[in-house]
Amino acid sequence: MVKIAILGAPGCVGRHLIDILLKNPDCHIVASYRSEKEIPGDLQNDRLSWKQVDLLDPASAGNFLHQAEALIYLIHSLGAKNFEQLDTQLANAAGLAAKNAGIKKIIYLGGIVPHNQKVSPHLASRMKTGEALASHGIPVAEVRASILLATCSMSYLIVYNLARRLPVMITPRWLNSFCAPIALEDAVSCLSALVQREIKGHDIFEIGSDIVRYRDLISSCGKSMRGIKNLIITVPAFAIHLSGLWIEFVTGVPNSVALALAEGLRTDTVPSKNRFKEVTGRDPIPLETILNQLALKMKAKTR
Repeated sequence: MVKIAILGAPGCVGRHLIDILLKNPDCHIVASYRSEKEIPGDLQNDRLSWKQVDLLDPASAGNFLHQAEALIYLIHSLGAKNFEQLDTQLANAAGLAAKNAGIKKIIYLGGIVPHNQKVSPHLASRMKTGEALASHGIPVAEVRASILLATCSMSYLIVYNLARRLPVMITPRWLNSFCAPIALEDAVSCLSALVQREIKGHDIFEIGSDIVRYRDLISSCGKSMRGIKNLIITVPAFAIHLSGLWIEFVTGVPNSVALALAEGLRTDTVPSKNRFKEVTGRDPIPLETILNQLALKMKAKTR
């Protein structure tokens, strides 16, 4: 029996990952939560234990990781005022606790960091989190992804609501930046496959599906809903704080989160080397396919 500890388990990624891992009858999972209301009522299994943990309390963190062989780290503090400092603090606490508990490897889901371009605070924090986890001498497999596509993904919901509510829109010029969206089920397949893979040092796995401009992603999302692409007009002058307010107004995403995500859109987030097939043995789901699938799911949810 392999015991896997998951920090950040109640979130969008964690729930889907647990479903996949439990398909292996030799896998036992201990999943973290901060308050009992976070525990999904529909996610229960004899091989799944939910434990409350405070990472900043060494005794609590040690108890959570007791006898686990691998740690999957999914914590993200985006939305907090001091998210950069908090992300690093929590990652260092987790890395130290993992070292003391004898964890053999850490698997972490971060974001693709642009090369030769200014990095947004959000993406810089994702990178520093991986570095903090690896600073304690435990092998770290860091999966770096661009936009995750799922009905529970905040990034996708921003794209979906923009495409749904604004068939014609004027947008910042930096929506011409490139991204490599990937289906959530592909991202969690990669994470679960790395549980069985030998990891040495701090190994980075960049993954993604089709490479498109952000504006084309929004437009294609519109086509998946109504059969016609959105008309998008880009303009050079568009202050970043106005973009955050605009996203909040149109999509309902809190301004602090919208602003952090909008800053990341200024740069390209595409894999320098896509390692998805290397890890999973298959190609990722094509972008058009997953957008059509998600459009049907969103339509069903609103009925």
